[in-house]
Amino acid sequence: MMKLLSPLNYLKIKHEEKKWYDLYLPLAGAIFITIVYSYLPNQFKLIGNNGLISQVNGLLQVLIGFYIAALAAVSTFGNARIDDIMAGTPPTLKESFRGKMSSVKLTRRRFICYLFGYLALVSFALFSIGLTTSLVGQNFAVWFASASSLWCLTALKIIFVFVYFLMLLNIATTTLLGLYFLAVRIHQSDI
Repeated sequence: MMKLLSPLNYLKIKHEEKKWYDLYLPLAGAIFITIVYSYLPNQFKLIGNNGLISQVNGLLQVLIGFYIAALAAVSTFGNARIDDIMAGTPPTLKESFRGKMSSVKLTRRRFICYLFGYLALVSFALFSIGLTTSLVGQNFAVWFASASSLWCLTALKIIFVFVYFLMLLNIATTTLLGLYFLAVRIHQSDI
């Protein structure tokens, strides 16, 4: 099971700027969007043909393929500089080698591979959440509304919007970071 979730090791990578892309920016955006959504007089649809989830899932179908293709390209890229330790303060990852934990400085190749592997997995997870919500969300809402109060259903919807946008914005900021490394940083010297 751990092998299936190994792309999540990206979250274990340590670097002074990384938390901004992984957590702070997505969290701030998700909080902002959730607050705005909860006060909208006409809230946008989450499910249905023109709902948010349908639109995002269409994009995720394309992005998952892009992430896997980027991962394959970086894995086989022939430039020797890609196997150098990253410049400045390189990101690190704690790994076990012969039963001993050590902090390993990452090369560009390893960092970018972790990044796109993570993006592929999280995008697939968000796609699956969206698909499941589209298929059973309406029935669940009817059942939940009959079993509890309208306030509980509204709170559950707001929590869902927050978690969904947190994941979506994490994918967006991490994608932009990945594009920066593919388009700009991978071709620059370390000086």
